[in-house]
Amino acid sequence: MGTKRVGLARTQALIENLKRDIDLGIARFKSTGTVPTIAATTAGDGSCTISAESTDVAGTLTFANTWADGDTLVLTFNKAYGTAPKVLLSSHVFNSSGANVLEYDAVATTTTTITITASGTMVGAVTYFVIETV
Repeated sequence: MGTKRVGLARTQALIENLKRDIDLGIARFKSTGTVPTIAATTAGDGSCTISAESTDVAGTLTFANTWADGDTLVLTFNKAYGTAPKVLLSSHVFNSSGANVLEYDAVATTTTTITITASGTMVGAVTYFVIETV
């Protein structure tokens, strides 16, 4: 009997012609895991809590009391990412003129942490979503 070997060029052509679309339909993403740890460094009495359903991938941080320019919050992941991930923050807390009352200058990430640096008032909740890119 003959062999059923496929050459490299043919294999490459087959892979390149594959459809790469993913139809998620009504699929949902679910993240489970241990709540990350947080540590606040503030000049005043600024505080922050993390919701019980938070994970390394998504969660809610609630800021309270007095935060000053340069104060920081560090969230430490339970498991390090392979590369520093991208972080999306979302807040829906606005004052009467439409400005967001969660004022931060910078969001920095490493493979193990997210650091949020305040630029002023930090009162209210912010939702985070983390995704690692290659």
